[in-house]
Amino acid sequence: MPLSASTSRKLDAPGPGPVPEPQRKQPQDEVLLERRRVLKEVDLVLQQSGADSTGIGSAGHGPTMKALLNQCTKTSLAPEMAHQGEHRLLPTSGMSRGEHLVRSRLASTGAGDSASDSRYGLRLDAFLRHLDKDRLGELKERFIAMGNALTSEELADLLAGFTGPADQGNAELKEMFLRLHAQLVADEADSAGDSESGGPDVGVVAVPVEAAFLTEAKETEGPEGVVTWTMFAKLLLERGVVDVVGGFNIVTVLGHLDLEKIAPLQDEFKQYRNALNLEEFVVVMKRQFRHSFELARLLDLHGEERRLLAQLVNLFEMIDIGGKNSLSWEEFTSFLVDQGMTEDVHREFNIIRFSRSTSRDDVAHTSYVEKAVYLKNYDKVAFFEQGCRCLKLWTPDLVPYREIRDFTQTPLCVEYIDRYMYVVVACSDLTLSFYDSDNNLKLVRRVNTEKTAQLVMCWSEVGQVLFTADHEGRIFATDVNAVKFGAGFGRSYEAGQGDPWRDFLAPMSRSEPSMRHSDGDDNRLRREATSLGSGRMTGPGSLKVPGGSIVLMLLELPVLAQMASCGVDRNVMIWDVFTGVWKRTLRGHEMGVRCMAFATSTKVLVTGGFDYKLMVWNPYWGKSIHTLHGHAAPIIGIEVLGSSAGQVVSADSAGSLKTWDLATYQCLQTIVVEDVLNLRAFVSIPSHKRVLAADRKFVAYDYQNNGMADQTDEAPIIKAIYNPRLKVFISGCMSHLRIWDAVTGAIKCVIPHKDSEITDFCVDDRGRKVFIADHNGDVSVHNSTTGCFIKKLIGHKKEVSGVIYCTGDRNIITVSWDKSVVVHDESQEAPKIWRQAVNVHHDDISCVAFSHHLGLVATGSIDCVISLREYERLRTVSSLLGHKTGITALAFVEPYAALASADFGGNVAIWSVPAPSGKQHRFVNHVLTRFINMMSLEASASVNCLNPVYEAAGPTFHLYTGDEDGDVRAWDLSQLLTVAGLEPCAPKADWDGWKKDIVEIPASTTAAIARKAVAPETPELKIHVEAQVVRQLCSWRAHSDSVRTLKVYSSPQFVLTAGYDHMVKIWTLEGQLLTVLRAYGQIPWHFPVGPDMDGLDEDTLDEVLERVQEVDRKYDLAKAAMGGARGGAAALTDG
Repeated sequence: MPLSASTSRKLDAPGPGPVPEPQRKQPQDEVLLERRRVLKEVDLVLQQSGADSTGIGSAGHGPTMKALLNQCTKTSLAPEMAHQGEHRLLPTSGMSRGEHLVRSRLASTGAGDSASDSRYGLRLDAFLRHLDKDRLGELKERFIAMGNALTSEELADLLAGFTGPADQGNAELKEMFLRLHAQLVADEADSAGDSESGGPDVGVVAVPVEAAFLTEAKETEGPEGVVTWTMFAKLLLERGVVDVVGGFNIVTVLGHLDLEKIAPLQDEFKQYRNALNLEEFVVVMKRQFRHSFELARLLDLHGEERRLLAQLVNLFEMIDIGGKNSLSWEEFTSFLVDQGMTEDVHREFNIIRFSRSTSRDDVAHTSYVEKAVYLKNYDKVAFFEQGCRCLKLWTPDLVPYREIRDFTQTPLCVEYIDRYMYVVVACSDLTLSFYDSDNNLKLVRRVNTEKTAQLVMCWSEVGQVLFTADHEGRIFATDVNAVKFGAGFGRSYEAGQGDPWRDFLAPMSRSEPSMRHSDGDDNRLRREATSLGSGRMTGPGSLKVPGGSIVLMLLELPVLAQMASCGVDRNVMIWDVFTGVWKRTLRGHEMGVRCMAFATSTKVLVTGGFDYKLMVWNPYWGKSIHTLHGHAAPIIGIEVLGSSAGQVVSADSAGSLKTWDLATYQCLQTIVVEDVLNLRAFVSIPSHKRVLAADRKFVAYDYQNNGMADQTDEAPIIKAIYNPRLKVFISGCMSHLRIWDAVTGAIKCVIPHKDSEITDFCVDDRGRKVFIADHNGDVSVHNSTTGCFIKKLIGHKKEVSGVIYCTGDRNIITVSWDKSVVVHDESQEAPKIWRQAVNVHHDDISCVAFSHHLGLVATGSIDCVISLREYERLRTVSSLLGHKTGITALAFVEPYAALASADFGGNVAIWSVPAPSGKQHRFVNHVLTRFINMMSLEASASVNCLNPVYEAAGPTFHLYTGDEDGDVRAWDLSQLLTVAGLEPCAPKADWDGWKKDIVEIPASTTAAIARKAVAPETPELKIHVEAQVVRQLCSWRAHSDSVRTLKVYSSPQFVLTAGYDHMVKIWTLEGQLLTVLRAYGQIPWHFPVGPDMDGLDEDTLDEVLERVQEVDRKYDLAKAAMGGARGGAAALTDG
């Protein structure tokens, strides 16, 4: 969303202009309200562009963004910059370093802008910058020794001892410390007030610390007017004096360890016999990251210290993939290597590759293609040939569409205005012609441009004007609304005839001086423009200086509400699209600039020209960020590929096409266009993922990337799950799995599976291993962090239709179309089977459910039978009959002895099943209630997935269903619990998940059961609770195709769905879309987990910490004893 005109002018005001007349000073409250209004509008733009409070997305800045920010912070004061050198559209700190929120005092004195405050801020910054970090421990001890509650005099005396000898007794320095005391007390009072009220008041604005005039705080000298070490430590963190663990990731840091640190770390492993358990590993790693832990303790950041320890625990579990609680140096280093190989895997799904298109240009051209343009929204390619008085329109598939031939001279440029549906053509006969594309390209108006022909055009969507430029460098703005509704509308024109242009110029082009692209000196032009006294800062070319140049391209920068012009004078000039005001000039090219492109994803401008190089610019600031080399001929075109890909393609006259990554500045691909002697035109068609290169004919190249914008995968999704421990999502299609970071939404790892089509997958209880089942009957095990293959389990004879991990037992249950159920032992390196049951069904097994609480395994088949088996031996418990079509989904309703089932007919049934102990329900093995998932009054939709949600408060029982039409529905069955008399049952006791057994059911038995299930005498799902106990809560269209996964999670609370429409989506429980899994795109990532959430529950972490502290104590004692022994030996030697 572009900024409004007023906001754009505030954020992008030019340098010194005409001296304004003295104005009445606005009251302080009006100034604050105006500032707040501007900031609110900028924040709205950021939110609608997918940014959050920390900047353009939550992931770390790439090289392009870092270069932008470095340029911003190194340059002097500018209107576009916020406080402390941060651009409002590109913040780096989120106001957590060097700037923070303080309550506006709304003081009438205005002292916050005084020179005294400025000197105070500079002196405080100097003191903190030169504060000896090694003495922070001593400073904290002094705070504690003085009672950790310092008055202003005590704080001043204490801090004076930490200054240099030359500053001792400095009166100004003491005054600064007294003022600092007042500031800290006031900030603490504000924080307390905000926490009590639930947040800052309306009067809170963002201002620098040194600009806050806290006179009220100086009066506070009562019991609350004291400063603690925590308050001072908070200042050190906010001012960026120390940085503890902000954004710190141990795994990433370990992957970039210096060589000199590797050998000592290996020695630590050897001290523990190269077999570290969890506690020993944490102790060793704590010493490796001693600085971070010491700072956390020093600054009383207990939560950060616990987060660091949780990262170490998670790291150990990621490496100890087998769960044997032992880690060797070889396993540790192998993990780091594997991790390094997956660091940038998500970039592979954003890399665009070109290939020759099947669309061919088989038309005989009369001459060379002089210029070609893609008319966006009209979806046509417009071009004209050398010496030809005809404009040709083709489809993107290179099929001729129309020709416009009523020109007396050759066309020079063409533009399409979607708002008016006009095709605008400028010709060398000094005319602008407007054609109505909605009326068979009828000529609407022809305008005579008087003295010069217009060489280039650009329609501004933000300014709603048509900009054109001529060979003298003059830039004109045409009011197309006047063209449409002005006098003489609809008249007939003879050849070469047109209306006067001045009648249709926008106000910015009617008054002199006009906009002119010039190569004059910026500073001189500013002074001369100011001397005109017009009160309007216009373009440098308005001064009629010699050297006005030919303009070769105009390009709108919509985010900035600005336009760029480039020409043979080697410069790029930036203009305001509302006023025509010249903003700045970009200098750096050695020869003329021919083409430009603006990347909206990274907010950078890319230019190219006759010096063979591409330059990347910060358009906010007018500085070059990077120069790309690689072309060996003049560059004739640059195009951005997609709105979010962050990649551009450039073409030179020798026929070379190069794709560049703007994040790393790497050349991703180079193509040499065949059958081209001199490339003259280059066109990008983003909607068709195609580029066209033209000489005497068009050559088309199609491009693709591994993932479409705002789409999870290129293939239908068969399943998706979330692991709260690792904070990752896992999505799977038939050829691969993708591991997604739940914090950033980015792809972390890809696990390809080329042997056969994937049918199902699951993860272990720690989320460290992923088990992939396929169409061949195999089950392979992979590391979920790196994607590395670990082993294969013993397979089935046919396709595996379901796989479930048994938490606590380290077992895997698999079911297959070979009609068998197998319980595998996954804990050992070699594959092993505990037990299996064969001929469980007469036909293919379609689904499976497992209840650790009940000790039951349920399987469903297309033979319409549900088979219940005890988990410990796989012996038959009962067969549930009543469905008349194949079973599609099963789910146990824990902690009740109940089972939910669904079939192809859209029926959903709730069964009472045997409890592990105690009295059985009176309707055990029968249907309690049923309902039909109706898509309309006449038809039902098959339910593919079920998820019961039980809450003890109430109690409540909700059932979520996903169906073949893409709908999700939530059903309230809470009344069933009361009416049917269902009670939670005790979990199964005396558990033994490692029994060996083989159960063979005679084929005749399962065949007889299958015949009975479909026999007429077996009623269809006869219910035993007659009361109406089912109520639909809500429903929504979740996918445009079949829903294959539906899972409700409690921490955080959300609904995860996956479908055959290639999408994985995240919803609230009421059906409001939160976000989607996507490799890239415009949909922002909003998922309520943060990097500081370690995924470990507090009890587990406390238990680990206790054991770590014990190992720490033993290590310290051993080290002290060794030191004492060495001291005694040294004394004997000296004696």
